[in-house]
Amino acid sequence: MTVGHQVTRYLQIFSGSLLLAGTSLMGQAHAAEQPTVRGQVSAVNSTMLAAPLSGRLLEVNRRVGEEVKQGEVLVRFDCRSLKAERAVASARLSGASSQYKVNKQLARYDNVSQLDVDLSRAAVNEASSSVKLSDVYLSDCTITAPFDAEVISRVVNPYQFVSNGEPMLELVSSDELEIEAVIPAMWLGQVGSDTPMTFTADATGAELSGKIVRVVDSIDPVSQTLKVIARPDAKPGVGIKPGMSGEVRFPSLNPSGLDAEESGEASR
Repeated sequence: MTVGHQVTRYLQIFSGSLLLAGTSLMGQAHAAEQPTVRGQVSAVNSTMLAAPLSGRLLEVNRRVGEEVKQGEVLVRFDCRSLKAERAVASARLSGASSQYKVNKQLARYDNVSQLDVDLSRAAVNEASSSVKLSDVYLSDCTITAPFDAEVISRVVNPYQFVSNGEPMLELVSSDELEIEAVIPAMWLGQVGSDTPMTFTADATGAELSGKIVRVVDSIDPVSQTLKVIARPDAKPGVGIKPGMSGEVRFPSLNPSGLDAEESGEASR
């Protein structure tokens, strides 16, 4: 190989290296120019299970960090007194029904007034309502999981007495997540429903992509920002959990267009 060929070869290699380096730098510059906002992951399904009645707990079947399935029994109350009340209500209904039947028969022969018939019928309705109310109370004696989830908080134990409305178990599902972000109002021309987005978690570096599904139609008058909510395109991996914060990017966002909007705002 002649010296001229070697020089030509070196120039080709050098030119190729410059091209690759330039392409890489352009990509990095584009990523750096892409505006970002902060975002937070939240669970679509989460709840704090509270006591539907006052009473003593017989069972609390799950601990913090354990998974639960929809319909699984989580808490069971001691409802012996409610069962006894239901039996009393049922006996009253039986007695009222018998009295009503007798009064209807007697009314055929004018041996009882219509008022007595009406009163006995009202007694049947009242007793029937008491039975139904007892059934409602008894249905609250067993608390089941409303959806597949993880127990993230437990504040009660078996044999403990709890009051109506007292918190017991907090459940959070990681199956369906949303990303909430606050964007400048001037982005509304480029960011809206169905706009693609990417989220990068600070803690793990995990990424996910999705689309905006809701735009909160209210702008903060001080910061001139508004909230958008996005849903992932696929089920998130283990690196994305509810409560995580990270950076949100919108690939379709045109930075030069935003600069033009800012210039227009400044001129006004």
